[in-house]
Amino acid sequence: MASAAKQTGVIRKRKKSKAGNKRKAKVRNQGTTQPAAQLFGDEE
Repeated sequence: MASAAKQTGVIRKRKKSKAGNKRKAKVRNQGTTQPAAQLFGDEE
């Protein structure tokens, strides 16, 4: 069986890699660029 320190290290590493998954997926799918109308002040 792995030591407590080894288990803790693995848990922390995995938590860090998973952190922000929902936000990162949203950025990938929707992008971060604002609509042109908002950027250039166009009115509809």
